[in-house]
Amino acid sequence: MDAPEFVYSNLECEAIDSVRHLLLTHWHPDHTAGLRVVQSRTFARVFAEAEHGMTDATLADQPTIVTTERVFERTCELYSGLRHFVDVGFAETHFLDEKPLVTDGIRIEAIPYSLSADADPDATAFVLREGDRTVVLATDDARFLEESALPDGIDLAVFECGYFEETPDGTSILAGRDEAVLADELTHAEVLERIDRLDPTRTVPTEIEHLYGRGHDDYQRLTSTYDGIEFAHDGLTIVV
Repeated sequence: MDAPEFVYSNLECEAIDSVRHLLLTHWHPDHTAGLRVVQSRTFARVFAEAEHGMTDATLADQPTIVTTERVFERTCELYSGLRHFVDVGFAETHFLDEKPLVTDGIRIEAIPYSLSADADPDATAFVLREGDRTVVLATDDARFLEESALPDGIDLAVFECGYFEETPDGTSILAGRDEAVLADELTHAEVLERIDRLDPTRTVPTEIEHLYGRGHDDYQRLTSTYDGIEFAHDGLTIVV
């Protein structure tokens, strides 16, 4: 899901050396600054098979960028290298507004939304279905996501955490001018209200910012006060 600037270290920590699909939610730099990862490959094959050079190894296992056409185009406006990687064959694209993607029995659909009030669908959530199980991924800046477009009976929702206005000890995080900057983002309290309305079986809040002034223990304590909510952390594995 997305490619932040530290995507390489995340993949290495989890010993992931192959990426088949990259779900791209929107164009913001903290979600796209690591998109060169679509060009990067393990070059073990170069040494294991004499007939394969670097280009052969790179082209042999292209990841597919899964998103909407508008999100792709908006991202290319910010990072033109992405279009280059697709044009030369380092990555493929699958636009969900043309048709859903079905892979390993999982059907992936897009729920486009706007990052601001201008109605430009420059972001997307994802709905994943396998059998009777349903997962919704709406991981950041989803204030203008139409909840009525989401399915009923969500087994797992991965939502943004939403921003906190104070640290755990009550110290204010925000100044007056921050309200305008954050007007299009959800507070943590608003995310909790969304969870109450949609009533997923489980929810994992993500997009957890350092500026919230909270550590892992703080989120563990919050988790103990919630029902069906577990905050995301590096290395978290979820089985639905």
